[in-house]
Amino acid sequence: MKTVPTGIKGLDHVLKGGFNHPSTVLVAGTAGAGKTTMAMQSLFNAAREGEVCLFISAISEPVAMMESFVSNYSFFDYSLLEQNKIKLFNIEENLLKAGAPEVIKFIEDKIRMYKPNRVVIDPITVIAESKETEFEQRLFLYELLTRMKSWNLLVLITGEFSMEALKNNPLSYLVDCVLHITETIEGDKSERYLTVVKMRGRSYISGRHTYKLSDDGISVFPRLLPGPEFKTASTLRASTGVEGLDRMLKGGLLKDDIILFSGSPGTGKTIFGLSFIYEGTKKGETGLIISLEEWPEKLKRNARSFGWDFEQLEKKGLVRFLYFPPALFHADEHAVLIKEILKQYNIQRVLFDGIEDLETALPDSIKRRDYVHSLVDYFSSQGVTTLLTSEIPELFGTIRLTQETLSGSVDTVVLLRQVEVEGHMIKALSILKSRGSDHDKEIREFEITDKGIEVKVALKGYENVLAGIARKPPVDVFREMFGGKKP
Repeated sequence: MKTVPTGIKGLDHVLKGGFNHPSTVLVAGTAGAGKTTMAMQSLFNAAREGEVCLFISAISEPVAMMESFVSNYSFFDYSLLEQNKIKLFNIEENLLKAGAPEVIKFIEDKIRMYKPNRVVIDPITVIAESKETEFEQRLFLYELLTRMKSWNLLVLITGEFSMEALKNNPLSYLVDCVLHITETIEGDKSERYLTVVKMRGRSYISGRHTYKLSDDGISVFPRLLPGPEFKTASTLRASTGVEGLDRMLKGGLLKDDIILFSGSPGTGKTIFGLSFIYEGTKKGETGLIISLEEWPEKLKRNARSFGWDFEQLEKKGLVRFLYFPPALFHADEHAVLIKEILKQYNIQRVLFDGIEDLETALPDSIKRRDYVHSLVDYFSSQGVTTLLTSEIPELFGTIRLTQETLSGSVDTVVLLRQVEVEGHMIKALSILKSRGSDHDKEIREFEITDKGIEVKVALKGYENVLAGIARKPPVDVFREMFGGKKP
């Protein structure tokens, strides 16, 4: 038994190599999910690599109509049909009614004639449904699937099934591999999912993976998982780009750490992030800026006010931008693109600005939490130093650092606050935690200048600073009003 490519982008990764050859593969799914497209795409890409392929339709459709349907996709190549690398046939209604032996003979005649490497039967459920009783249908499928084993080929069959119906169908235990694809509506967005239900003789990535159906056919996006191996934890430091914050962190961040800046609107979270990326470029470290809120041109414009020319840095290949509007965001597709960029450009620093925007992009809180946790774990496993920003909606009073309790998954947490002090608004920061390193425990004022961020003195002599309303302790107020000691 050998492994052959599926011909579907991303699916080989999910199946850890591709399809077994020989084997029988059932592509099951709901109407409109793309079963026939997947089968056709597999054939055309296999034929392009030198295989001979047969496509047998069970819906009594003229061959010209099948060609017309598939010609809309970029993978279609008419020359493969002219060279007999791909042959299209359909099973007529009278042949279906004749019974299993006649259908099998028809298929096997074509196999003997063209000696294919790969065969598609689409859809096999129509062949079975030509039989009147459930017993006859099961018997027909059993005879056909048993005969397929003797062909010594890769056979892809399609069928319309929900996941529940698939569990009770004999096809699920007769075939060697079952792929289930479906389209669902989540909020205002359509999501397509692929699940490997079964794969004999091979491990695979379990769970639901998203896929996209476009003019190029089907592209599968494996669900995000942390790297299989973590690099040795670094003891080197990476500057945040803010001198005063580096001092508070006793020399900066540990490389490969994750730092979270959590703060209310206007506290400078994005500026801290841009400073962090810009500082890296001065040392030749490539950076990736991810945003679901501000598009790249706007970020570049805002950075120029501090003297940071990100447009030139992008031209030099030191900075990459990745922007997705929340309404068009698809988690697994986004993750695959991030991983490709990290590898292609040797990214060493990442800014993910505004992770709270994922609440719109991923309404399901469990999926959102798993995505963010897997993403930061992946960054860390690749030795990337990462800065995340998250907006706290509350200006004053009790606060919640993040919607997803992300603070437990990051290494360093910096809280940024707008603070009212004696009728004036100032900005304050505090390092709430820093794993593996000591840090400054004081609450310090900071200021945003035309050069970036300047960390200033500790805010002493006040209480309730992190609640946003700094007040002097009652004993100090008493002394100021009446002098001396409180009786």
